[in-house]
Amino acid sequence: MPKLLKLNMSEKKSFYITTTLPYVNAEPHIGHTYEFVAADSLARYYEEVLKKEVFFNTGTDEHGQKVFKAALKEGKDIQKYVDEYAEKFKSLKEKLNLHPNLHFIRTTDEKHVKAAQEIWRKCFEKGDIYKKKYKGLYC
Repeated sequence: MPKLLKLNMSEKKSFYITTTLPYVNAEPHIGHTYEFVAADSLARYYEEVLKKEVFFNTGTDEHGQKVFKAALKEGKDIQKYVDEYAEKFKSLKEKLNLHPNLHFIRTTDEKHVKAAQEIWRKCFEKGDIYKKKYKGLYC
């Protein structure tokens, strides 16, 4: 019987994994599917093999100029547009048989907005956000 690769795992009992949050300016595609299934596989490995408590997160990013322009191009109200596309991404959970406890967040959700504002407030208070001139390449 082959030996399993021993990974350097912490002794923590929980594991958190998130995908990128795709913009809702186009239909879900194979790249999204690949990312979601790969993350799902990792989440299930940690839960079922390593017996960790898993928090698996994905969702949609509903902000940005590309989203706004895509809604205008389709002649749709911006909120109706993002609602429609967010539902298409959310439906991938069932279609791809993703983890049953998958947490799906929309960046327009009130809870998400408040949490993001709180994180930025704390970073600002700690001095992690400040104005400065930089030289170099943007990455």
